[in-house]
Amino acid sequence: MLQALIGKLFKDKPDPDRFAGKFMDAVRANGYPHPLEYESDTFRIRHANGSYFNLHNAYQAYLNAPRGQQRKALLAFSGLLGIHEDDEAMTLEQARPLLRPLIRSITQLEEITLHHAEQEGWNAPPQRLQYRRLSEECVELLAVDHPDHTATLTQGPPEEWGISFDEALVIARTNLRQSPDEPFVEVAPGLYQAAWGDAYDSSRALLPDLLHRVPVAGLPVFMLATRDMLLVAGEGDLRAQAAMLELAGQAFADGRVISWEVLRYDDGQLHPHVLADPALRERQRQLRLELDGDAYAMQKQLLDRVHQAHDEDVFVANFMVHSEERHSLCAWTEGVASSLPRTDRIVLVMPVNEDDAHTLVVDWEQAQPLIGHLLQQDSRHLHPPRYLTLGFPDAETRARLQPL
Repeated sequence: MLQALIGKLFKDKPDPDRFAGKFMDAVRANGYPHPLEYESDTFRIRHANGSYFNLHNAYQAYLNAPRGQQRKALLAFSGLLGIHEDDEAMTLEQARPLLRPLIRSITQLEEITLHHAEQEGWNAPPQRLQYRRLSEECVELLAVDHPDHTATLTQGPPEEWGISFDEALVIARTNLRQSPDEPFVEVAPGLYQAAWGDAYDSSRALLPDLLHRVPVAGLPVFMLATRDMLLVAGEGDLRAQAAMLELAGQAFADGRVISWEVLRYDDGQLHPHVLADPALRERQRQLRLELDGDAYAMQKQLLDRVHQAHDEDVFVANFMVHSEERHSLCAWTEGVASSLPRTDRIVLVMPVNEDDAHTLVVDWEQAQPLIGHLLQQDSRHLHPPRYLTLGFPDAETRARLQPL
């Protein structure tokens, strides 16, 4: 115990900017030949061909690594730059045994879309992203499994391979199924976790027959908390489900998050599972608030950059969480063209002068019949959703709204 305490005290704990410097030094030491540009506001590095490398996961891995293992964690992530350059040059025969399916958060694709909009503008031809939507939060992507890294093919298989995205996923799932069987480990009474540890633990959720072999009480329900954490409990085991939610919440702090959802298979089809206990549903709602807050914060950062780069006068409203009531809110200000996140409540703001304003708080769903025509869902976003304001509710409409 004393050794562990000493290790924590003497670990390197750089701030984000100093970590970025250490990361770029490690990349250059690996022989990376292209320029590197650090952007502190979004905590990312611009590198070859205008691509970006986000530092959040690398930073968390570095901070969480035991003393003596931090340099190893740094080198593992810094070695990822440049290793994908020859992936698309592979033939189908070379790639076929290496294809694997990945489950990721759809916010990863939203980030790619917004990077493209920043560089090229909204009117440029959209990027060709290929994915399969699995749930509200999860998508299936295609990857090439190299010995030292996983290359995600967000644009699907190269045209030279002569196969469709769906055909490639069939090959990828078949390859995943052929990996050696490993037991799920019981991490709490009635709660099991995938134990392959090969970067594809979450992908095993794509194999329903495998989940049905987990010895849980009743049909399996599961969470894809992070890329490395697939948790399975029985549909009737509320204690195991409570442990699943708590373990998922702890894992979120380490980054590489996928989803807050609890999912199940019915007749081979993936569906959200509605938790039977109100306390569990509330805990799940709190997890969703946490992840939605992170996703919207990232989205706002990138949208602000898009608007600045292309001289667009749109206010990107924050996703806020009431500290006591734990409901989400956003502010819609009269006279200001805005992009609103989808929240539980809307704060209508009517300025009186530079220092004062009247406000009216309303429930989003309840207010829709009266104000929905003034909110247009922005189709340019994959997830999470945003709404462009088309004016502002007039005094007569506001008088008919139910205040909270």
